[in-house]
Amino acid sequence: MAAMAAAGASGAAAQPVPGQAPMPRLQISHTLAQPPAPSGASENPAAHPTHWSAGAEGWQPGSHACTESATPPWDHLTLGLALARTLCKSPTLRQALANVAEQTAGLELEEIAGLPRWNASAEYSGARNFNSSGSYGRTAAASVGLSWVLFDFGQRNAQLQAARQTLSAALSNQSNTVLESVRDMLRLYGEAVVAHAGLEASTEAENTASRTADAAVARYQAQVGNQIERLQAQTALAQATLERFRALSRWETARGNLALALGADITQALRLVDWEAWVHSAGDSSAFAELQREAREQHPRTRAAMAQIQSLQARLSAAQAENKGSVSVSASAGSSRNWGAAGSGTTPTASAAIVASIPLFNGRESKAVENQIVAQIQSREAELEAVQRELDSQLWQAYQAARTSRQALTASERLMDSADSAYQVAQGRYRAGVGSMLELLNAQAALADARRERVTAQVERLTAQTQLSLATGRVGPTQTSGPAALR
Repeated sequence: MAAMAAAGASGAAAQPVPGQAPMPRLQISHTLAQPPAPSGASENPAAHPTHWSAGAEGWQPGSHACTESATPPWDHLTLGLALARTLCKSPTLRQALANVAEQTAGLELEEIAGLPRWNASAEYSGARNFNSSGSYGRTAAASVGLSWVLFDFGQRNAQLQAARQTLSAALSNQSNTVLESVRDMLRLYGEAVVAHAGLEASTEAENTASRTADAAVARYQAQVGNQIERLQAQTALAQATLERFRALSRWETARGNLALALGADITQALRLVDWEAWVHSAGDSSAFAELQREAREQHPRTRAAMAQIQSLQARLSAAQAENKGSVSVSASAGSSRNWGAAGSGTTPTASAAIVASIPLFNGRESKAVENQIVAQIQSREAELEAVQRELDSQLWQAYQAARTSRQALTASERLMDSADSAYQVAQGRYRAGVGSMLELLNAQAALADARRERVTAQVERLTAQTQLSLATGRVGPTQTSGPAALR
């Protein structure tokens, strides 16, 4: 039936009605007309030299890579360039990097604290007696000393371990900042793509409505159409124009938000390109259990929480060791020279001591410190459990969204083909004089909606794939062949 209707519409279109304005085939823009990938075709990162998120770890504020990409091509902004610009201009990432630098310096200080401490001193003094003798004397002395804690029941090692775990937590927070930056950038980029696709679809729908209105006026003037059809066509044109203005507002809003996220002026013009290549992939990860295990072991938020717990445990060990005391050694050597009434002379000096320090009567204070740290550990353990639950929820939602988005993308392609065929049939029937204006207008509206739905499905597919990888704690595809997880 559909084939016969299409054939009849084609035959009718070959014989235009006298006085009717020509109605060219509705054109689809390049962005909206991307053909679907063949079944089984792979456009995943393995089929490309690098994934669009490859190199994310190197895009850090102040790095050489950021200097090279200081001004991206705004009229050819790909996903990779947008991500590079976002990370290079991210104030949150700058803060995370500063925190890492701070904790690195703290670790170095703890390492230095375990080394022997040397010191040198020099002294010169003079004295005069205001008595009958009126003697005057001068003394010069110099010495070099050494102090070193020999044994402290593991206190220094515990403090060093705490500093290392604190640095590990800072590094994990930095990695999580990268993940969140990717998530936010992709959301804004996707919103801008959908908004621009809506603007294109609305513009083309307005152009089509304008041609239809011209054809209806021509038919009415040639007395082969009626007035109601002319009014319906003009009403549809007004509605299409109104929708284009609304779509333009949505695009400008989305474009401005993306420009600000990229560190550009809010008025910066953007042209988003080459994102369609990453829509179709070979498939999502095979098993949810595997992704869940990876997320619990490798996600930066999990690693940061575990590192904080281990740091507190090391602090507890240091507090317990501090209550046991320490044994230290000190030594110094030098010489002094005196000038006085009795003559002058040089006296060598040397000293050495082993000191055992044991705290007394501080049991209450030590117990309070230990109880405080234990409470902090329990709080962090509860936080870790909450983080794991939240990550499981995010991963499950992303996993289901990835599965659904693949089916939705296929359905949107079918919807687009069906709507385009329906429009061509309705257009042919109207030309032949056997179809109504309302039928043609409905077909036009359905085609415009189908275009928007397809681009929305493409963006949702791309977003779902990326969200799934981010939920596991990595930037890039979830397949084992993809880039390594952020460490």
